[in-house]
Amino acid sequence: MRTIAEIIGGAQALLPLNYEIQECFEETLTKEQLSFVHYLRVLMEHANGMDPVKFNNLGRPSKKNACYFKAFLAKSFFRMETTADLICRLKSDTNLRLICGFYDKKGLSEASFSRRGTLFAEENSAETLHEHVVKTTLNDSIVGDLNRDSTAIATREKPVNKKKDAKIKPKKRGRPKKGEKRTKELTVIEKQAALSAEDGLALVNSDAAWGGKRNSAGNPSYWKGYKLHIDVTDYGLPVTAIVTGANVHDSQLAIPMEKISSSRVDYCYSLMDSAYNSPIIENVCESLGHVAIIDPKKPKNEKKIPLDPAKAERYKIRTTVERANSHLKDSFLAKRIYVRGSSKVTFQLMCGVLCLTAQKILQYFILPELEKSVTA
Repeated sequence: MRTIAEIIGGAQALLPLNYEIQECFEETLTKEQLSFVHYLRVLMEHANGMDPVKFNNLGRPSKKNACYFKAFLAKSFFRMETTADLICRLKSDTNLRLICGFYDKKGLSEASFSRRGTLFAEENSAETLHEHVVKTTLNDSIVGDLNRDSTAIATREKPVNKKKDAKIKPKKRGRPKKGEKRTKELTVIEKQAALSAEDGLALVNSDAAWGGKRNSAGNPSYWKGYKLHIDVTDYGLPVTAIVTGANVHDSQLAIPMEKISSSRVDYCYSLMDSAYNSPIIENVCESLGHVAIIDPKKPKNEKKIPLDPAKAERYKIRTTVERANSHLKDSFLAKRIYVRGSSKVTFQLMCGVLCLTAQKILQYFILPELEKSVTA
């Protein structure tokens, strides 16, 4: 027997968004539930290959992977903090349970969700789905600007470094002492320029760590956990998202993300703040056919050299990525993250990124076309 979620998912190409989906449910759908159905219809169309997995040959038949994946998306969409909260909601909310594909309450246990969550995290299911959605949506289109930035993700994990190591310390200046020999080693950015995106990412830390950065007011702030690095279009659609340890400098993700984003979408400009200021990053962007517009750093005891008027005007669009980070945290990420481990944290964050991606696709691609078809 096919569930309502399977019927909806299989008919996405046939059912328009204005289809009265309420007829499939006995109870009245809330606005949030109806919105979540639309999000799933955008995303799950691209989720091919999520077949049921048999963990053993004993016991009841296992639920389909797609059901659990939709439930994890619901966890992000409704901003639930723990798996226990998700299971409680599924058991009490008949509509949400049917939307996700669970036609009964059996099998809704923390152990089952833990196994499936680990499976999705190890197989990078969310990252693969996001890449496929972006490539399909932005196929044969040119994006004007790609905006890059990172945001802090605090978690409850044991960090790989100490807090004192994350404090912002001034660099040692001056010439070497008498008899002191300094050997110059290649920086991470210099190594990444000659490597592929995957090999370049292998050079940065992916485990939880203490991190620190200066805010817009110039004051240092510290947190324990991770960083979410994200590339968004000029209308806020996430193209690339990568999770690293909090102690990784933003500039160490510029080159790998530039190469990954280039393989997913065609764009003209890469907009970055002063943390990414490096001639090596600019050269890599130019080699890939993009113009890097990076906010110049202010030299010590000197005046800051401004961008030329044309670049300064275009650089104003970079605030899109800051709004995207705020929107992601306010709407699709729980206030506290309890899962531990880089892969599991990445999966939870990517579920939020998928929700934001679906929202932008609905807002800028599907709804305008729907309005045109209605008015025509």
